[in-house]
Amino acid sequence: MGLDRKERALVGHLEGRQGLMEAELAALVAQNSFTPNREGVNAVGDHIQAELQKLGFRVAELVTGGVGRTLVARRAGDPTHRLLLLGHLDTVHPPTSSFNSFVGGPAGVELATGPGVADMKGGLVVVLEALRALAAASELDGRQVSIVFNADEETGSASSADLIRAEAQDAELCLCFEAGRMAADGKTTFVTERKGFGRMKLVATGRAAHAGVDPAEGASAVLELAHKIPELHALADPALGTTVNVGLFRGGTTANTVPEEAMLELDYRFPDEDTQLELEDALFRLSAKNFVKGEGGKARVTTVLKEHVKRPAMKSSEASERMSARLVKWGADLGLPLVPESRGGSSDAAFAADLGCPTICGLGAVGGAFHTDQEWIQRRSLVDRSRLLALTMYRFFRL
Repeated sequence: MGLDRKERALVGHLEGRQGLMEAELAALVAQNSFTPNREGVNAVGDHIQAELQKLGFRVAELVTGGVGRTLVARRAGDPTHRLLLLGHLDTVHPPTSSFNSFVGGPAGVELATGPGVADMKGGLVVVLEALRALAAASELDGRQVSIVFNADEETGSASSADLIRAEAQDAELCLCFEAGRMAADGKTTFVTERKGFGRMKLVATGRAAHAGVDPAEGASAVLELAHKIPELHALADPALGTTVNVGLFRGGTTANTVPEEAMLELDYRFPDEDTQLELEDALFRLSAKNFVKGEGGKARVTTVLKEHVKRPAMKSSEASERMSARLVKWGADLGLPLVPESRGGSSDAAFAADLGCPTICGLGAVGGAFHTDQEWIQRRSLVDRSRLLALTMYRFFRL
């Protein structure tokens, strides 16, 4: 198909922006936005809000008191091409981590590292830069675009899920800016399907006692959950595409005290609703099962489900498959070989897809080592993915 004159001018505007994009990304990465760090999340949101307002968006804030502010931005326009852009302001990296800055390196160094550089502050910069290019070409005028950048994606979007669903209800297309990945033969990926996600917190309560003087008087909450952990992990079934992981386990007060309380948090993943329901039923039954017992088999420790958040699986549809095919072609027009993929990680794109809105994810900067202290992006992908988004929006508005 190739690019016409207006398209060449649009994407050409983004060439030469690499340094500016990296500088903006470095500033965002330097501001810690670990989900519980509300002030840090809000500081990132303040920058994004100011930039969107410069582009003519009306920006509102969702304030819950529990987490940072979620941003909702809108431009009114043609109701037949309603577009929703999704992203998140928070990261998994705590303020105490030594991994706390953007490292881009000198010219010629392909990769850059930093906390949240791929997941997903690089994606935020991609969105801002593409919107700036479209605005400079007057291509946002009369276009209906909504944006949700939430504050709690990394913990399941408990405060923002309903808002995302509401914005997706009337959208013709949803694009989400989690990171893309490297693939074979120089290709990079975007995402058309994702596993669903759940997170549970179990709190066990037993009875404290002196571990040396009268241990039999105690009932160990740590022992109760320790018995549960291997059985919880055993619920995972690779053949069905399910996973279960106990990622946090805490309990007790001192080594010489039978622990009265203990807590674990687990993560589970599933490929579809039927598998989700089956796995959750097994998780609930096992959570209620008693291991630490007294005379007559009476349970001595109680376990209570305190928190439970989840996202549905993101499934492709005929409409999203058509959009996927367009993206591959449009990427080729830019010299960007793309390939769709399914991914085990969850994202807010699932809320939109669950409503039947055609949804594509993984359109942010290309990176890897997510959630680790080696998280990286391919530096050139900042420009490449902003060019892809600008062209995608330009052509979508003309479908």
